[in-house]
Amino acid sequence: MYSRQVEGRELTFGVSGLLYKSNVLMYDKQTESLWSQVKNEAVAGPMTGKELEVLPSTLTSWEKWKKKHPDTFVLSLDTGYNRDYSQDPYADYYESRRGLFGFIKGLFKGHEGKELVAGVTVHDDSKAYPLEKLRQSGKTTDTIAGKTLTFSFDPVTGNLEVTDTDGNDIPYITAYWFVWKETHPETALLGDNNQ
Repeated sequence: MYSRQVEGRELTFGVSGLLYKSNVLMYDKQTESLWSQVKNEAVAGPMTGKELEVLPSTLTSWEKWKKKHPDTFVLSLDTGYNRDYSQDPYADYYESRRGLFGFIKGLFKGHEGKELVAGVTVHDDSKAYPLEKLRQSGKTTDTIAGKTLTFSFDPVTGNLEVTDTDGNDIPYITAYWFVWKETHPETALLGDNNQ
């Protein structure tokens, strides 16, 4: 999730329908620049190179979210469109080992291309942390760019929190491993000895 404020200007974003390094590009209605979700920056148009501020977010189920935030309001399904919003149009894609354009070749031995990772960038150094490993361990500590980070997973809420030694929240991006690797080719992967 990102702030809409870029250099003192509020932007309105939409989905462009275009892909960049296997990830859907957003566009802003003000300048029609194209923005990479995984790079957090504009990759084409007048805003090229401008960065988006990552805001705290989490990937969880509605059931777990509701337990932590029982007073949450949900958008109405009465949108004026004849569509079944209970069905996820990407369900088959999530369950498949294929990418949009065919099979994903193994990036490293022992790791699935469509494994979900928490991608972190600190001082231009990037590293990916397999979400399943973080969930299983509950708490993981690692160092990136000289900064010690703690990954804390709450099994009740499904919330993953990443903090530094001063208790500051560290932003991360949840992505498929193959998408994160393609966008950050020099990235490391937690637990991979062939980095």
